[in-house]
Amino acid sequence: MQTRRELKANAKSLLAGNWLPAIKLNIVPVIVQVLTGLTISAALAGLGTYFIHTGPEIALSDFTFDFGDDYSTEQSFVGGLITTYLLVGVNFAMIDWLRSRQGPTRPFKRAFQAFTGRYIIPVFVLFVIQWVLVFLWTLLLVVPGLIKCFSYSQTYYLYKDLQETGAADEIGYVDYVTLSRRLMDGHKLDLLILRLSFIGWDIVGWLTCGIAFIWITPYKHLTYMNFYTSLVEGHDLLSEAEALHQ
Repeated sequence: MQTRRELKANAKSLLAGNWLPAIKLNIVPVIVQVLTGLTISAALAGLGTYFIHTGPEIALSDFTFDFGDDYSTEQSFVGGLITTYLLVGVNFAMIDWLRSRQGPTRPFKRAFQAFTGRYIIPVFVLFVIQWVLVFLWTLLLVVPGLIKCFSYSQTYYLYKDLQETGAADEIGYVDYVTLSRRLMDGHKLDLLILRLSFIGWDIVGWLTCGIAFIWITPYKHLTYMNFYTSLVEGHDLLSEAEALHQ
C-alpha cells in the first residue's frame, strides 16, 4: 500500500501535461459541487439576514416547514444517486488512466459512462444496497454509519474490475459490498486521513469562488482512485470474491 505522499505524487505526475483532458473529465462534478455550495451559501446568507432583521426573539413556528414525513429521506436518496452516477463514470476513467499511464481519450463522454447500458443497472443496485445498509447503521448512531461509508467506498470499483474479467455475472451484488468491507479492514483510517488532507485545498477552492476546483477536483479524484489501485494491488479479486461462498 502506497503512503499518502506517494499517492499524491503519483497523481501529480499523471496530471502533468494532461490537465486539459482531466478538466474535461471532471467539469460536470465541479459544476455540481460549486452550484451546491453556492445554494447552501445563499440559504445561510438568507437565514443570517432574517436573524438580523427579525431580532433575537424568533418564534419557533417561523421555521416550521411541511415537506412531508419522507422529504429528507427521498431527497437524500435521489441526490446521492445522481451524484454517484456522475462520480462513478469519472472515477472509472481515472482507474483506467492510472493503469494505462495514458490520459483519457474523449474524456467528457467517458465521464457519463455510468449512464450506459453496461453500468446503469449495476450502479443503481449497488447504490441501493449501500444506501440501505448505511441508513440502518445510522439509525443506531451516526458514527457507525460513517464508518460503513468508508467500508463500502470501494464497491463500484471492485465491480468494474471484476466485470472486466467476465466474472461479474457469477458474483452477487452484495458480494461486492462485502469484498469492499474486507479490503478496507485496517485502511478506513488511511482513507479518512487522505480525504482530510485535502481540506486546505478545499478552502482555497471556496476562497476563489469555486474556480480553483477546476484543478483541485481532478487532483483529488485521481489521488482517491490511486488509493484504490494501490489497495487492490497484489490481490486476486476473483478468488477472494469466490471465497465468500465457500
